[in-house]
Amino acid sequence: MSRINGRTIVLLILAVVLYVSAFFTAPEPMDYEAVLPFSTSIFFDALFGATTLSYILSVVFLILIAASVYSFNLMFTTGINYLLPVLYLFLVLYNPRVIFFSPLHIVALLLLWSLVFSARYRNFVQNLSANYLSFFLFGAASLFYPPMLWIFPLVILLNIRASEEKPKYVFTSLLGMLTPLVMAGAICYIFGGSNLLNGLGTSFWSSMSAFGRHAFDFSAVEIASGLFLTGFVFISLFHLLSNINRYKIVHSITSIRILSFALLTTLVFAVFLTDNRDPYGVVLLVPISLILFEYLSSPKNNKGATIFYVVISSLAIISRIIVLVR
Repeated sequence: MSRINGRTIVLLILAVVLYVSAFFTAPEPMDYEAVLPFSTSIFFDALFGATTLSYILSVVFLILIAASVYSFNLMFTTGINYLLPVLYLFLVLYNPRVIFFSPLHIVALLLLWSLVFSARYRNFVQNLSANYLSFFLFGAASLFYPPMLWIFPLVILLNIRASEEKPKYVFTSLLGMLTPLVMAGAICYIFGGSNLLNGLGTSFWSSMSAFGRHAFDFSAVEIASGLFLTGFVFISLFHLLSNINRYKIVHSITSIRILSFALLTTLVFAVFLTDNRDPYGVVLLVPISLILFEYLSSPKNNKGATIFYVVISSLAIISRIIVLVR
């Protein structure tokens, strides 16, 4: 059993501080139309704008994602450790705009559970219903972030080699991914006819083909924290890959899926990133927090873990103070 240690408590307090201070530093919500292929409406403005509903939904989804990261770790990798979900929350809250609910919050939760069912299909009895659910959730996530569809062929390859019934695997994968898309199209047609359906298709393709809409605006502290975090991610990757053959089979196979998830989501966001101020980290930090934790949770790396927590916490606090005193 993993106890709630001092690091967990300190990091949780810092996460709360980052959350509260975000209300004084977050400039505005993200432009949800940049990623969501639906028409503007009063409902979506209330859902994703600077509203009480948006604040509440953001907290609810962040807690659900953190709890899901904890559950994933418990089921497949290093086991019980309460520091992991707190680490995820802390890293996510570094971006103050995460306090506003966004389509990316929905995408993060759906993709994480898609990964859960994918791992469950691969690691245990190869139940095709688990594979269907995995791709159903992937397709549902694509409704809120259409560029995810570009990596669908690569996602299929994750399990196809180990699948005992490859034709059925491919069929259930395609069926699962297409089901939410067809459902969304049917709902649009029922309530808005062919005009609304065509509008959805046009918006969907526009989102999928919007390459190069990059808008970068980094402060010196953000660059320093980004480089530091990236450096530790590579250290953690080296640690994971050098120890992967020593893990239990389920842990080892799942680690490959986590790495693939991190690589594919990074690739999509690198191509379709619209504004680095938007909370893309709510999605990307799911696999990154799991990768980091492989290194940080090892007793042999206690000194390195201490350096990581001290430096990343200091940079986060400095970043908030700089914005507040301006």
